[in-house]
Amino acid sequence: MTKQLIYQNITDLLLNRNWHKQESTAKFDVYIPPADLNFNDSYKLYVYNRFDSHDFETTIIKNLNILSQLYYEDIDELVSMVVEGRQILSLHIDNKNIKNGKPTIPFFDTLIHRSKELLQETANFSVIRKAYFFDNYDEAERYLNYCNFLKNDVGSLITKIQLPNKEEIKEKTLFEHAITGQDINNNLINITSFINEDILGLDNFEPDDEFLINNRDYVSVNVSNKLKELYTGIEYSDIEISLKGITINKTTIAKELSRGKVNNLSTFSKTVREKMKEISENNIYGKIVQLKSKDVDSDRNLIIVEGEVKKVKSRISIQLNSEQIKSAADAFKNNRTVLINGILEKEKSQYKVVDLIEFQPLTK
Repeated sequence: MTKQLIYQNITDLLLNRNWHKQESTAKFDVYIPPADLNFNDSYKLYVYNRFDSHDFETTIIKNLNILSQLYYEDIDELVSMVVEGRQILSLHIDNKNIKNGKPTIPFFDTLIHRSKELLQETANFSVIRKAYFFDNYDEAERYLNYCNFLKNDVGSLITKIQLPNKEEIKEKTLFEHAITGQDINNNLINITSFINEDILGLDNFEPDDEFLINNRDYVSVNVSNKLKELYTGIEYSDIEISLKGITINKTTIAKELSRGKVNNLSTFSKTVREKMKEISENNIYGKIVQLKSKDVDSDRNLIIVEGEVKKVKSRISIQLNSEQIKSAADAFKNNRTVLINGILEKEKSQYKVVDLIEFQPLTK
């Protein structure tokens, strides 16, 4: 990052925290602190403004050390924001079942993996701006490549991620604005805040059209699903999610999570998909074209049926229990038609039965 941009960053940081520039000299900008810091009138902060000096960056870091002590903030975070031009996402877990603040390796592996998926889906949503979609976009991968997962301190339940800020993730076109890392970061914290505050606490909430229209900027089934997976993966721990940058410092908290609360996201997502006509209840007649069963005694046996959905020849994947798969195998062997009644969800190249009400092989 250029020295001019570093200088602009520390200037913006001070001004956004209500510091006042009293004067500029040949070497320094002189700032006086805001009233809420309770300093006497003689206290001043001298910010080096000589870009051509070899010790410019070193002097700026000394300023950041002072600010770190004044605000009780991590110096590395301030350096990351001002000198590297990043934003910082912090995930603070509070789980009383983890003894002595020492989470297991699988716990953090899950946290990191699902955090990455959440970031990726937010980037996808920021590019496509649809409430529900199937594709991953190259821009989402580019955004993830800019993210840097920092190593946790020993025994710490705080995970920090350096995020891109002013980097251009999607280029400007004739009809569309460019999308920066900052745009995606803002979407992440805003959608998460919306879900935590307006969805989690409402049992079986089925939003009406007016609610969805009013909150269209925050309605993403994909992001909601990844947030649900994150909360489930951290064993319904309390979690504080914070986004900090030069001009932003926003936090959202999810407390007293439970399986029931988190499952409210499923009801919300289902309602959104229904309103998009991507999920519906159907009676389907068709032929089984594929059996995918590794253990017929289990309840997770997959079959593929070819039939008509909305008058279009389509493939439908269905999960069957141990009894159903046996009758399905017989129907497949004898080329018999089967009846499916259930809730279908549109996927990229086929449909999936998400709630099977009836499965019945028909007689000849």
